[in-house]
Amino acid sequence: MSTEKVQFTKERETLLFTLHGKALQSLLEDPVLPDKWAVEAVSRIDYDFGKLKTRSYESRLIAIRSREFDMWTSAFLGKNPSGTVLHLGCGLDSRVFRVNPPMSVRWFDVDYPEVIDLRQRLFPKRSGYHMIGTALEDPGWETQVPRDQPALIVAEGVMMYLTDEIVRPLLNRLTAHFPGGELVLHQISFDS
Repeated sequence: MSTEKVQFTKERETLLFTLHGKALQSLLEDPVLPDKWAVEAVSRIDYDFGKLKTRSYESRLIAIRSREFDMWTSAFLGKNPSGTVLHLGCGLDSRVFRVNPPMSVRWFDVDYPEVIDLRQRLFPKRSGYHMIGTALEDPGWETQVPRDQPALIVAEGVMMYLTDEIVRPLLNRLTAHFPGGELVLHQISFDS
């Protein structure tokens, strides 16, 4: 099995911390979030994960948050079996594989080009699954996503890295793009 060398900026390196936390949790006898894809990805990435010093409680918190997002995603797809999922700042999250949506779902994972490049080398292809390599603030990338079905927009752990000047136009563009749907966010705040 080949390994993948990674060199990310400090900000983008946080996705390795999250991945490592899920992998550690998955190796437990009774994991909060079984994620064999995270375990496999960690084994294939040429990186010193020990320097992250991921503590067990951090791993558990990461897994709990991801499990909640998985449950919200599954609930949306239960009501919209032909809907669209747009996962913003997906990092190396394997939600599309954990949730395993029906083939009628169109799923789009969006992150920086170098992250998407690594995802393409680590994760398998699947029908209805697409990846878009772009900065979230770059206007126009959303036109790659069909707008004919309700959408679930998932932003787990990415909004804290974006400024108000990025978040407001992004959310305005996305909510105008789809006929309806749901938005699931983690850690967002606006200055008054």
